[in-house]
Amino acid sequence: MHKEGQVMRQAFYNIYMYRIDYIQVFALIKLFQFLLIVPVMAIVFKLMLRVTDYTHITEQNIQSFMAHPFVISMIIFLIMLILLVIYYEMGFLFLMAFYQQRGIRYRYLHIWQQLNRKVISFFSIQVIFLFIYIALLLPVASFIFPLTLTQAMSIPHFLTDEIMSSRSGRLLYAVVVIVFVIVGIRSILALPIFTIQPKISLFRSLIHSWRFSKQGLFKLLGLLAMLVMVLLLVMLGITLISTLPLYILERLIPSTALVTAAITLAFLEMVFVVLFSILQAMFSQVMVTFIYNTPVLGKSRFTPKFRRRRYKPLLFIVVVVFIALSVMNIISLEKSVYAPDTKIIAHRGFTEGNVENTISGLVSAASAGADLIEVDIQQTVDGQFVVFHDRTLRRLTGKNGVISNMTLGELKTLTIHANGFNDKISSLDDFIEIAKTLNVSLLIELKVHGKETEDVLPKLVDKLKAYKVLDTYYVQSSDPQMMSQLKKLAPNLRVGIVYALNIGPMDETVDFISLEEAWVTDQLISEMKQQKIDLFVWTLNKDQSLHEFIRKNVNGVITDLPDMALKIRKKQNEREYFLQRILNLLQFMF
Repeated sequence: MHKEGQVMRQAFYNIYMYRIDYIQVFALIKLFQFLLIVPVMAIVFKLMLRVTDYTHITEQNIQSFMAHPFVISMIIFLIMLILLVIYYEMGFLFLMAFYQQRGIRYRYLHIWQQLNRKVISFFSIQVIFLFIYIALLLPVASFIFPLTLTQAMSIPHFLTDEIMSSRSGRLLYAVVVIVFVIVGIRSILALPIFTIQPKISLFRSLIHSWRFSKQGLFKLLGLLAMLVMVLLLVMLGITLISTLPLYILERLIPSTALVTAAITLAFLEMVFVVLFSILQAMFSQVMVTFIYNTPVLGKSRFTPKFRRRRYKPLLFIVVVVFIALSVMNIISLEKSVYAPDTKIIAHRGFTEGNVENTISGLVSAASAGADLIEVDIQQTVDGQFVVFHDRTLRRLTGKNGVISNMTLGELKTLTIHANGFNDKISSLDDFIEIAKTLNVSLLIELKVHGKETEDVLPKLVDKLKAYKVLDTYYVQSSDPQMMSQLKKLAPNLRVGIVYALNIGPMDETVDFISLEEAWVTDQLISEMKQQKIDLFVWTLNKDQSLHEFIRKNVNGVITDLPDMALKIRKKQNEREYFLQRILNLLQFMF
């Protein structure tokens, strides 16, 4: 434990003594990313759309898009670009730590040149090892290095939800995660070894990391975990102290709340960026120390007088950034929707205490106060509509059977099971009759299996007309062509398209779009409002996601937790304090 304490003290000492270097390096890294890398990636994507003649990418056209030779070449280019950015960003920090711990004078140009000598590896078979290395570390890197390009990379929730819906899926997911975490942790030291040692290959670096982590793995992980815990405690303390004036002023002098909130948020944003940068620097210091067992503290290169002169322009930049952030926050907070009218849509009914797509789930969702209740329907072999999500019976009944090959009568005799509850399969007629008595509207998703009758759409429209719900119900499907036909057939019906993936601007002729949350951006929300097309976001089951999209006032959120979503919407009203809004915004930063 004494040695671990020395490692921590040395890391803090070096970062403090070379603080000007770190400020300059992190500033340059961020400028490089946002002024060059991000625009380049945006331009490349627009070029890919123009060359392939697509307006946007969805699950319907992604295969043909990805198969285009120009797209393949551009994807390879983007992967190489991201790998190079990660290599230079982390390589710079590792080399700085290495020289600082040995008291060796260095120049940025020298570090840049040393990193350039290894770039040849990116144009050889070694790039495969680097790609695998980054992929293994993504779950760790997205948290450890929150200021890199890796932070937004994650598996869409709808995929993990589907995987976790079965016992075998949960087991497979757990095994894959465990393997990735173990291999990723054992390989964590490969990049610092590769960047510091001039003649070693990335493959040999991976082997060295694997061997080293046999002995020092738990000590290293313990130190890294300690650093994260310290950072979180410091962030919590600073947040509590800095928001105290806002808490008091909102209650005593409400007229000052907006400006105070904007200034407080700007301060916390800047502090969090600094703290995460320190964490990144600390990680590089600790890893280099563990690899090379540095015994002494580094020495400062600069005299105090020289450092003081360099603080003046830095202070000016900090003040300018602080004022700019404060002004932007005033505008943002002033424009915030304080009484959002986002529709709360119960996904397959209310599945807490019920089986999905059942009458009991419908009743529970209506009792909870959901604005709309989403149900899935399919056409049976006898041309009727059954309420059921999957194409087969396996998941909910444990039996073999394909929905499109069975009659409605056969299906209604079956018992379905989920989460310890049992229920019966129902028809669309059953659902509409109960929904009418409960005075709640349905969002009907038509699941297309390819064996529908030619008159499937007219049959659906006639049924909705017969129950006099054509003007109040919503119908959606993942088949854009069918939904376009449906809109022409029933202009008064609210028709939408379901997308599990979307990249790029959308230009649709339907009434609404249902899109998986991972692909919803502020720009898309704005575009949909301009086109007067409603946007429903699915499937939101996390408190943070519900807060975010209700705050953004999207037209609808589809969720398995309508009761929680309703409480969040109720809280976000004109009486909500600015302090609560700031805490919600800070939560989104993580």
